[in-house]
Amino acid sequence: MLGNRTIETRKPPAAGRGAERAPVTARARFREPGLNPFDVELFDLSSTGFRMVTSFRPEIGKHIWVNLPGLQPLEAVVRRADGNNYGCEFVNPLHVSVAAHLQAKLRGQ
Repeated sequence: MLGNRTIETRKPPAAGRGAERAPVTARARFREPGLNPFDVELFDLSSTGFRMVTSFRPEIGKHIWVNLPGLQPLEAVVRRADGNNYGCEFVNPLHVSVAAHLQAKLRGQ
């Protein structure tokens, strides 16, 4: 607080997520443009993005491609990193019914 003014330095956490995420357990193919694809583990999935775990170190802000089971490759952007965990946002969100179908299919695989 400065005098009687409050300076806000970041957005509230609720504003950061575009859709409800669901826990999943699945393998997906991950690729950066110009590089060979490799397998990653998916742990969360929503219509707007996913969380993957990989030993590869994609940079925050990097555009990537991910192959989810049964779908064509989808473009996403790496938004956050925590160790080997990477939060990614789809460039074009999944339709809510497609996301719900995948969430149900990939739970506990």
